[in-house]
Amino acid sequence: MVKKKTRAQIFMEEQLKNQEVAESFHQGLEEMRLSVKIAQLREKRGLTQTQLAAMMHTSTPVISRLENGERCTLSTLKKVADALNAILKIDLIPKERLKKV
Repeated sequence: MVKKKTRAQIFMEEQLKNQEVAESFHQGLEEMRLSVKIAQLREKRGLTQTQLAAMMHTSTPVISRLENGERCTLSTLKKVADALNAILKIDLIPKERLKKV
């Protein structure tokens, strides 16, 4: 049995046909993936946001913003990686290779 698409799914497919919308959508997904990884690794290390902030010489709200997907600088990401004993990996992916949603 084939499931019928919801209106939301149809709407999203239509919107993602626009290249600008698709790029923005995929950028947002990547930012959210990174913020989730930061929070998960912090928790795995047994750290609170306040403790991580202290290790990075920054404030707890900065960590909260990072974990909520707000944009940050490369410098901040390097500090997060160092504090969490992790490696920061940055990659360039050609836009034409982005998955279609």
